[in-house]
Order: sequence, then C-alpha cells, then structure tokens
Amino acid sequence: MVISFEEKTPNKEEKCKYLDNKFKGAGFERIIFTIHPYGLPNEIPGKCSNSNYGLRKAVSQMNVADDDMKNILVTTCDADSKFPPDYIAALTWKYLKENQPALTTIYQSPLFYNWKLDSLSFVTRVTGLLRSLLMLGALIPFNINTMSIFSYSLSLAKKGNFIHPRYQMDDIICLIRWMGVTQQRLRISMIPVPVVSGPTSGETIEIEIMEWARQARRWTIGAAEVFHYFIIKAKRMPKMAAFSWGLVFIIYYGVLLCTAGLFGLTSMLSMILIVKHVPPMIDYLMYGFFGLQMLTFLVAFIIDAFIVRLMNVSQCIFILRNALHFISTPFVLLGYSLVELYALHEMIVFGKKVCKHGASKKGALKQ
Repeated sequence: MVISFEEKTPNKEEKCKYLDNKFKGAGFERIIFTIHPYGLPNEIPGKCSNSNYGLRKAVSQMNVADDDMKNILVTTCDADSKFPPDYIAALTWKYLKENQPALTTIYQSPLFYNWKLDSLSFVTRVTGLLRSLLMLGALIPFNINTMSIFSYSLSLAKKGNFIHPRYQMDDIICLIRWMGVTQQRLRISMIPVPVVSGPTSGETIEIEIMEWARQARRWTIGAAEVFHYFIIKAKRMPKMAAFSWGLVFIIYYGVLLCTAGLFGLTSMLSMILIVKHVPPMIDYLMYGFFGLQMLTFLVAFIIDAFIVRLMNVSQCIFILRNALHFISTPFVLLGYSLVELYALHEMIVFGKKVCKHGASKKGALKQ
C-alpha cells in the first residue's frame, strides 16, 4: 500500500506513524509512505502530481522487472473512499477472467455516495444519485472515462509514463495519455462490487451548497482542460479512436451535463412566450420528453433504494422527503448546468489561470 502526502500536509509525520500502526497487521506486504515536495518544476499541486510522484517512488523501491509489471494492479483512491472487503478479490478475478488485458483495459467500480448522504441537502443528494446513474449508464459502458477510484496494470502506467503532473483530473488525463501511447481506445471494465465515495458536505446547508458549486466548477474546468490536451494529442492517435472518443466526450460533458437543463428551460419558455398556436402533437411530444426524463431520474432513486441494502449502509429517508428530492431533480440539473456554463466561460476568458486543484471540503463526513 502506498500512501502519498503533500509536503505542506500538517502533522504528516504523526499521520504516517498512526497509519503505519493501524495497517501494519492488515495483511499488506509493505506500506510505503511518500512525501510529495512542493513546487517541483513542470507541476501543479493536486492529485495528478501527487499520484505521479508516489507511484514513481513506489516502483523504484519495489524494484519490479518490466516483465512482471503486468501482474501488478494499481488502484488509486482518495482519503474519502470506503472499499468493500472483496474489492481486491473481485478486481483480480475480473483481470484474470479477461486474460490480463494489461495494456488495453482500465477497471472501474461503480461509485455510490451514500456516506451520510441522507443527512445532506437535496442538492447534494440528487447530484450524488445522478452521478452514480451516469457512471453505470454512460461513463463505463461507453468507455468515456474513469472517475476518482479506478485500477490499472503497472505495465500500462509505466508505458504511459505514469500520470501527467501538470493537470488536475487524474482519471481523465490518464485515459487520454495512455490512449496516445497504446494507439487505441482503452476499454473501461466494470468491477462488480460497489465502492462508497464521500459526497460534498458542509457544516450548514449554505456552506454545503457553496462547496457543491465549487466542486461542479472544478470538475467542469478540469474536463475542459483535459479536452484541450486531447485535441493536441489527437493527431498522434488513430483517427477513428480519437473521433469516437472525442464525440462521446462532447455529448456527455457538453450536451448532457452542460446544456440539457438549459435546453429544457429555454424550450419551455419559448413555447410559452414566443411560439403561438402550438399543434397538440407538439405539446404531447414535449410532455413525452419530460416524462421520459423524469422516468430516467426515477431509475436513480430506485437504484439508491436497493444499493444501500447491498452495501449494508444505514439510511433514513422518509418517503415524502424522497418524493420531494425526486421532484427537485430537474431544478438541481438546471443549477448544475448554470454552474458548468459559468465555468466554461471562465475557462475561455482566463485560460490556464483557473486550472487549479481546489478540492471541496468534506470535513463534515467525520463528525
């Protein structure tokens, strides 16, 4: 197990000792602690540079032969991650079942945000449920990108020159960087066990919503930044692989997340204020699209009702409160779209200056 701290982390020596004592009898062959120096050239502070430094240090200490790297799987995660006991077994089984696709596949567990999610506001809860649904229905099956907690072979990391330290979104930048090296679209294979990831939180509802907006802004800027990287590197990739991935990326981040809510609002307003004498068929069509959208949102709430039992997560949501959260879903999506629209224009105007890793606070999760 490799635990990577930043040089500016408060009390890092005490934390290293505490974690070493806590996990030394947990079955790990070795626990490696790395301290990522601040201000290294050609880096920005964040998970990419930290993971890149920690992984390189660990490989140098392990002294692994290149031929053996395909037998080593790396799982990257955050401090607010809760793994099921059978995660490593499920990952190993999947990797061996697929005949060790070391240079072609990245592994992703479905992420759920049911860490005190029932105690948070409707904005955070609805966003968490939709993110899980979109991961299951879009990110994994369409091989768009991994998210936060994912696994890959050490041979793929070595061939791809590890992780680009000048970016903030390690999950997407790894996929693009390694696609360029392997000259093909990488497949994302789902590990059949759920993992709990901590949602955005705050001491009050107001702070929580501000942190939610901050997180949404960071995700949008990070996605736009890595897409710029993709455009530069696409010329070195096979044309079909670059075109197909770029297309689904634009549809997911540009159309679905950024403009879907805004399109729904503007189309409704235009029908009410501008268009006169609308044929009944158009009205029925609009209602049908809205009903289909709400049905899709309902799937997210149904999945949530079953997944908490599967993961043995304690959750208390009164049916009336759950119904109100369901009704609020289009408004949350609209708010998310507005934050994304603002972040994209901020990126266009200020460029690289806004590409900083400002992670949201999640201190309320430990209370």
